[in-house]
Amino acid sequence: RDSSARPRVRLADGAPRVTTRAMSYAKSTRPTRFLRVCPLRARDEARALAEGAAREAVEVDARDIDAKRAVTFEFARVEDATAALERLRGGRTRASVFGAGVADGETALACGYSARASDSRAPERERTKASRRSSVEGLTLIENFVTVDEERALATLAATSGDETRLARRRVKHFGYAFDYGTRDANLKVVDEIPELAMEVLRRLPRETPGYEGAMRCDQVTVNEYPRGVGLAPHVDTHSAFGDTILSLSLLGGTVMEFRTSGEAHRAIYLPPRSLLVMHGESRYRWQHYIPHRKFDTLEGEAAPTPRDDVRLSYTFRERRSGPCECAFPLQCDSRDGAQSKCSKRKTGKTQAFAELVGESGDSF
Repeated sequence: RDSSARPRVRLADGAPRVTTRAMSYAKSTRPTRFLRVCPLRARDEARALAEGAAREAVEVDARDIDAKRAVTFEFARVEDATAALERLRGGRTRASVFGAGVADGETALACGYSARASDSRAPERERTKASRRSSVEGLTLIENFVTVDEERALATLAATSGDETRLARRRVKHFGYAFDYGTRDANLKVVDEIPELAMEVLRRLPRETPGYEGAMRCDQVTVNEYPRGVGLAPHVDTHSAFGDTILSLSLLGGTVMEFRTSGEAHRAIYLPPRSLLVMHGESRYRWQHYIPHRKFDTLEGEAAPTPRDDVRLSYTFRERRSGPCECAFPLQCDSRDGAQSKCSKRKTGKTQAFAELVGESGDSF
């Protein structure tokens, strides 16, 4: 990393305001990626402090000033937070940091490690380093599947076409058929037609790609907008609802997608912007896929965590299934008496284990 580069500092837009956000943080006796500093009087002070403290950091996030005039800073790595803490310790006053004439200039700054309240007693789980190559059977990643100009056009299309649905932390649009978040199915309600540009891009998929024939039959598209830090719950796309191939086109930002099985096998792959991920066969039917809720990803070959972009768009292409699924994975198949239970029972609340096994949480990808 270039230590002379200006660190990226994020503060909420708008006028300064007092919040109680720091109530979700607790003092930590062990080093963490979070530092809590007080007292601060204005957002300009928080920004100046972050820029001065994060000389070697890739990025630092500053939370809003809380009711105790404290700001919690989030660093990419524990080492970055530790280095910043060492520079701020030693009885430095507000005047020595912000200049003569500042209010309460003789007051010393207090700085210490912090942690999310729910995590304060447990060490942070080590992240799986993501590969840039697929190691899951049936999974294909095609980088630079669209050009920069096509990426812009598809992003504009997503912003201007179709009806928007707002979920808890993201926005979605459906084309061809609407996705039903209650049954995890594409219902019979026909919505806006799939944009021709999206289908034109899909049709360039190489014929030798596993799942090519199913991809050419796709008739349902979901567009998701993921703000930075927002992920996707673990799930397997419903067997009885969709065909043998699921495709995901990443735009504007990259992310790590992780895969896991009931046998605790675990894989992670990095999806760069403009790449197309094709899930077919075992990767589509057997492995749960998900995106962790976080702002930094750890990649193989990278010494420091990689910050996610502000926004990532995904175009997900599916084929609606007609008739029961006849896959080779009955334990994950809701068309049979497998562990995931019957599709017909999902609406009635009789599938107590379904949410745990498939990751049903109202999320779609």
